[in-house]
Amino acid sequence: MAKVKVKYFGRLRELLGIKEEDYYVDGATLADLLLKHIPERHGDKSKEWKETVFVTVRGEVAINAAGTPMLKNHFILVKGRTPELTYRLEDGDEVAILPPVGGGNYEG
Repeated sequence: MAKVKVKYFGRLRELLGIKEEDYYVDGATLADLLLKHIPERHGDKSKEWKETVFVTVRGEVAINAAGTPMLKNHFILVKGRTPELTYRLEDGDEVAILPPVGGGNYEG
């Protein structure tokens, strides 16, 4: 069983009301964590979670040609890298879910 720490930032931190939490997953992929484990723990916010993190069509998470869910402008980091959603989580992994980045004014 792998223990995984998940850190939330921006809108997701506000939505869930926490900065981070631990999950115990057995053979789960990153997609499993995002689509199953997190929404199950936060059931009352699961619909808004999925609509915030993923591209949805008529309330269902959109799947790309490779058969994986389509993220909606969020960056998912594991060990400081951006893995595929098919990445199999390992004991001690730290997952950071970052909101879209924007703003600023460059005057060169």
